[in-house]
Amino acid sequence: MKTLFMILAVVLGASCSTVFQERVLVRSDDLSERPSWAQVGVTNFVKEGRLFVVGLAEHDVNSRIPAVARIADNNARFEISRMITNDLAFIFQNMEEGVGEGGDLSRMYASEISKHMAHGIRQEKRYWEKVQTFNSEGEQVVKLRVYSLASIKESDIKRAISDVMNQDSKLDPRIKEQINGHISREIEKLGQAQ
Repeated sequence: MKTLFMILAVVLGASCSTVFQERVLVRSDDLSERPSWAQVGVTNFVKEGRLFVVGLAEHDVNSRIPAVARIADNNARFEISRMITNDLAFIFQNMEEGVGEGGDLSRMYASEISKHMAHGIRQEKRYWEKVQTFNSEGEQVVKLRVYSLASIKESDIKRAISDVMNQDSKLDPRIKEQINGHISREIEKLGQAQ
């Protein structure tokens, strides 16, 4: 009798897991599968001297694809800025000089660096799919997902950081050195993670 219950539990568990799986209904350009770069798990990587970042936007299936694509593009650009802000915050928090105002300094410098980098960010590719999925109540819904791949040269990031840091003559040279070294190491780590 126990074996019958165990078999029934396994069958029900397996059928429930397939019931709640997402299903792609249609893909852009009639592709047979999602491109390897269009992932949520790996949102940034370095290749051939460029930092690549994936932006994602998900909306109602009736949304206009170009509008959702622009949102995904902006999310990719924002991800680049967020990475710089987080790295700067890390540096300022770990340096005695930045403890009192580290958050404000990192946001201010990140904002300036982002302005300097903006012209160098390139939108590389887009991919969209219409996916049958489930909302929070477990009801089936169809969503439009758009992935956007943006990139910027590593040298443009380093130049923007250097330009902004060198504009501030009051900034301690040790902090400038820490920032440049940290950003270089982080970009290098992304390149090795591939």
